[in-house]
Formats: sequence, structure tokens, C-alpha cells
Amino acid sequence: MCGRYVLKATLQELERKYGAVPEGTYSFDARYNVAPSAEMPAVLNRSEGPRIIPLRWGLIPFWADSMNTGYSMINARSESLTKKRSFREPFRSRRCVIPASGFYEWKRSGSSKIPYYITAKSSPLMNFAGLYEQWTSEEGESVNSFTIVTTAANRTMEELHDRMPAMLTGEETKIWIDPDNQDTDALQELLRPWADDDIQFYRVDQQVNNARSSGPQLIEPYRDLFS
Repeated sequence: MCGRYVLKATLQELERKYGAVPEGTYSFDARYNVAPSAEMPAVLNRSEGPRIIPLRWGLIPFWADSMNTGYSMINARSESLTKKRSFREPFRSRRCVIPASGFYEWKRSGSSKIPYYITAKSSPLMNFAGLYEQWTSEEGESVNSFTIVTTAANRTMEELHDRMPAMLTGEETKIWIDPDNQDTDALQELLRPWADDDIQFYRVDQQVNNARSSGPQLIEPYRDLFS
């Protein structure tokens, strides 16, 4: 799964990378401990071209009774996209890319869990496959939300967890966000584990365990003061 991630890129860097234009006016600062319910930039395709829009992390199906449903849908297993009601329609026509500099995973050690920071060697930005949805409350409040698609871990990641975010190449992002592409069989083929030799990770301090913690020190390699 993916329960926390990092995005250090500026809005201008995202514009250049994806050839996308921000929709509306909003600001964005580097985030070193993105947790569920956070509003984060996502890249999707409108009729006028690629756009960067803020989405809330945790998919809220359009038929949900309340926003709280999103807390259980921060991830979508790639194997279930055509099977689960919550993901079936978004997979067909509401796909997005979630830019990320890296993500965190925890490895159990005795009674505690040790956090690790994971990145790709080949690029400072990873393209997580995502799905998005629009939900409207009975009072008319509208919320745009997203989930990160996960796939089986590659051999490198297996040391930490059996799942990892489904990551896309630059060309694959264009295919993934094309709303006219409804070939779910072909799209499913994009959701494979990332190359073993392109993933790296290292231990970080446990202060990242607190979702309120922030700052670049969170991704610094852990140093044991007593060793």
C-alpha cells in the first residue's frame, strides 16, 4: 500500500514535466509527509488538454453517504479495478496521475515499525497511477478526490512490503490520463511492478510516524546517535 508520500516539486516544475496547466488559482508548497485527506496536485486530461488540479486524497465514490468513506479508499488494488463498484467507472474514464518525489513504507522490527523512504533512481519525480471522482453532499458541497493504484511489490520492495504504488513512464502517463481510452485490458497492462534496479530506499527517523510532522529533515537518512 501507500499511506504517506512526498512531493518536493513546485507547481512550475509540474507544469513543465507534464505539459499541463493549473486549473484555477491555488498555491502549493513542498510537502514531506502527505497523509490521507490532504489536498494535493493531480494531473488529468480535460477537453482542452492536460490540467493540474488539487484533489483530496481518499476516493469518495459519487454514491457515498458521507465524506468519511474516503478514509478507507486511499489505495485501489490494481487487481480489483474492474471488480469493485467504487473503482469500475473511474478506471474506465476518470484516471489521473499523482506526482510524487518518494513515498514511505514501514518495516516491522520486534514490537515497533521502522519507517523507510523510497525513491526512483532514474527520476526525481515518480508518476503514480490514480483514479479520481467527484462527490456532492445533500447540501450541495462538492469534493474532488483521488486514490493511488497499487500493484505487487517488485523484488527490491518485497523487503519492506508486498505492495507498491503502480508507477508509469512519461509516455504511459499520456495513455493513462486519456479519457477517451476505455480499453481497460490494455490499461491494466500498465499497472505492473516497477523495475527492481530503479528503486532505492533507506531508513528515516520515526518522527515521520506523526502525520503532523513536516519538513525536509523527514527524508534525511536515519542516524543512530548511540552507535
